[in-house]
Amino acid sequence: MSVDGAVVRAACGVVVYDEAGRVLLMRRHGEGTWGLPGGGVEPGETWAQAAIRECREETGWEVRLDGLLGIYSDPATQVHRYPSGRTVHFVGAVFLGSPLRQVAEPDGEATRLGWFALDGLPEPLFAPDVPVLRDAARRSAAPFVG
Repeated sequence: MSVDGAVVRAACGVVVYDEAGRVLLMRRHGEGTWGLPGGGVEPGETWAQAAIRECREETGWEVRLDGLLGIYSDPATQVHRYPSGRTVHFVGAVFLGSPLRQVAEPDGEATRLGWFALDGLPEPLFAPDVPVLRDAARRSAAPFVG
């Protein structure tokens, strides 16, 4: 895949499972895709700190991280062109998490939130999250690297 003009972005995400085994997804403002809470790592943060912060900001949920699902960087799946034309190559860590409590309203990046079974995900999905959700459904003792 050509990544000319792409910006590389250190990113993180979290697959939050509720007690029924459903995952928390957010419908992204602007492009209307459904995806996992997550985003960029800010200077001075670890991937884990950023994942917790991003989840709280985007969904209002405070979460506990339970482990690492995987590291994702494959340009074939992790390069995304936004409707604005901006192209980003995401390089990041995705964690597994559990909801603790909803502490705030979402910050506006999400137009809707929902809990979904992994075999009943909404469409359209945010393309970089497709392999992540596939790996979450397969569950493995060792982290996925892709």
